Amino acid sequence: MSNPISRMGGQLLQPDATPVTLIGYTRITKASDIPVVAANMRKEDVAEVLAAEGHGPKEALLFCFMAGKPCMTICNSKDEPIAMWGVTPEAGKVGRVWMLGTDELVGDRRIRVRFLREVKAYLKELFKTYAVLWNCVDARNTVHIRWIQWMGFTFVAKHADYGAEGRLFLEFCQVSPCVVQPL
Repeated sequence: MSNPISRMGGQLLQPDATPVTLIGYTRITKASDIPVVAANMRKEDVAEVLAAEGHGPKEALLFCFMAGKPCMTICNSKDEPIAMWGVTPEAGKVGRVWMLGTDELVGDRRIRVRFLREVKAYLKELFKTYAVLWNCVDARNTVHIRWIQWMGFTFVAKHADYGAEGRLFLEFCQVSPCVVQPL
């Protein structure tokens, strides 16, 4: 999927003994990531979780950690969790894709660019398990909306009275390229 170096933290030596300083990486989530990401979650992500489910960040991340297949964490170069993402399986080969993060993921250009370079490879891997990925996003969360569009998802519905707060949410989905058949 990606260079093994991108999955390791800190500084290491390449075969030619050149030091490499990493700018961030993705790994399998540990339970200890939940309170760190929850305490530092972007205000837009907190608002989305509250509006959709009526839960706080810690509860939302705990549910996603327990139900997610996979559940992944994005870390900065100091091995500090700055975002969590994954898929919650639903009926058949359908999954609800999600991501919640801190301001560092959005604010640190180097980490953001690295994530954007790698995320499409992760999406390709997810489609080996799931035929359809979908979810709903708070219409106020413009960062998520731009990322969803960039990833190639299609917005398929508007829900004017969605979730615990009855706010406008946008439903999006993407079908695995292996499932799509020409007419």
